Amino acid sequence: MSDKPRIGVVGLGTMGGQVARRLASIGHAVTGYDPHAGNAGKARAGGVALAPSPQRVAEAADVVFSSVPDPAAIRRAYLGTDGVLAGTRPGMTLIDLSTIDPGTWREVAAAGQAKGVDALDAPVSGGPVEAGSGKLVFLIGGETAVLERVRPILETLGTELHHMGPLGSGLVVKLVNNVMSMGNMVVAAEAMVLGVKAGLDPTRLFEVLSISGGRSHHFLKRFPKILEGDFAPSFSIGLSRKDVALALTMASSLELPMPVAAAVLQVYEAARAQGLANLDMGGVTTMYEKWAGVEVRSRGGQPARPA
Repeated sequence: MSDKPRIGVVGLGTMGGQVARRLASIGHAVTGYDPHAGNAGKARAGGVALAPSPQRVAEAADVVFSSVPDPAAIRRAYLGTDGVLAGTRPGMTLIDLSTIDPGTWREVAAAGQAKGVDALDAPVSGGPVEAGSGKLVFLIGGETAVLERVRPILETLGTELHHMGPLGSGLVVKLVNNVMSMGNMVVAAEAMVLGVKAGLDPTRLFEVLSISGGRSHHFLKRFPKILEGDFAPSFSIGLSRKDVALALTMASSLELPMPVAAAVLQVYEAARAQGLANLDMGGVTTMYEKWAGVEVRSRGGQPARPA
């Protein structure tokens, strides 16, 4: 019998599924739950035992991870009648990888604390590839002692663990980061479409901008795919809209005006309204293309490359 902690994973989608399969591959007994049969089937094929509810996941685990889309899903997963907290025992640890608001996770953590259960918020930087290869960056909120207890597990999933402060601190950093990321993407889309509308070759424009002061991480990461017409989601417009909205709600609770972030949100709202929610966040470019009557695509079949 393995002496490794038993792991539960609630949410076996793009990120949670990769986390579950990686932990199973290195010898942890992993039990998972996802309401979508496709996600569950992929996890099972990767060595993850399936449970019929989050409660049953918790009953089979020592540490429970969650990776779900939004605050409502977190409440259902943990606080529902067959939720995680219905199956916990004192001494367990709950680690949420989702991007939600700090208040929701603090509510869940308080309910867990009443049952002798510890909690960390640990949203991540990185996508499915990083999750599957153990190269995530964790932004962690919670007590130091709890983090140190689960550090060996987190270190199998990530190359960097940043303890940001008390419970909820990791989520604050993640929302701040995502406001910047989604804002960078929108500005890059506007600017590239402007350049192409003014007559520039899209590939040549990308090559020059990639070594110029206006470049950003998401410009360099996403525009090669945009130039090839590839909008398969690694992080969707729908999730982008959700994250900026969460940040603005947090700002409102702190009475902080964020007029630029509010404008960014409206771009993602417009894209969602046009049926683009399931495209990658770079898909907002297609909306600007329609407005401008141009396409930001490589010409002559030559792939774009960062200069």
